[in-house]
Amino acid sequence: MRMGNIWAPLAKAIAATGTDRHVDCLIDLIGADIEHDLVTVTRYSATQTPEFVKHRRFSDEMVQRYLASYYVFDPFYASWRRERRLGIMPLKRLADDEAKRGQYIAGFLAQSEICDEVGIMLADGGDWCLGIFLDRSSAAFKDSEIARLEERLPVFAALHALDITARGNEFSRTSMPTGPGASPQQKPSIPASLWPELSQRERELVQLVLAGHPTASIAERLGIAVGTVKNHRRRIYEKLDITTERELFLQFFQSRASRLNGP
Repeated sequence: MRMGNIWAPLAKAIAATGTDRHVDCLIDLIGADIEHDLVTVTRYSATQTPEFVKHRRFSDEMVQRYLASYYVFDPFYASWRRERRLGIMPLKRLADDEAKRGQYIAGFLAQSEICDEVGIMLADGGDWCLGIFLDRSSAAFKDSEIARLEERLPVFAALHALDITARGNEFSRTSMPTGPGASPQQKPSIPASLWPELSQRERELVQLVLAGHPTASIAERLGIAVGTVKNHRRRIYEKLDITTERELFLQFFQSRASRLNGP
């Protein structure tokens, strides 16, 4: 394995821990000898919607589309909410038949001109992880490249842990000023005219679903049992004539698009 390409970025990444240059230097280290066309960096939470941290050679318009709608189809986000597994995560290990037919690959990645991506998932405090994604436009990542990233993962994780420690307990990665390639989080808000058939309690529950909260978190926030949340969900789906959470999101995004494009 050729190591010559990583010594300089490794030294810079070590020196940058605890500074605003940390994420950029970590990106340089991770991608030093792994060919890629663009980079995106996203924070995932088990209880909140994703936050886009920064990107390189990616479209600001696609960032906004991701935050407004496509995040719900993101298999990396779904995997973190379900398993909270850190490490090297190639898209092909997540892209089952359902995902391949879904909006994320057929819609978001296709519009972004991305054919393959691999995520480096690092603990980022609380129930958050930081996902640094290397993306390619025309060729899939090789197994040997994935293996190279997996071999170096302990170094990436240690550097990120050092950065968190150096910054202290009060630090929040999203408290940093937004700049080029960065975008603030957008939380869905249900307009009064949407879903008038739902009760106020049901609307509160749907708001939490749209914000990315799993069933257990919704139960805790509303002070009700998990079984009660499931019963509410069933009645909501019946009222809206849907059967899945994905359809709920689609109705919300279609309503939002109609308002934005209306007269």
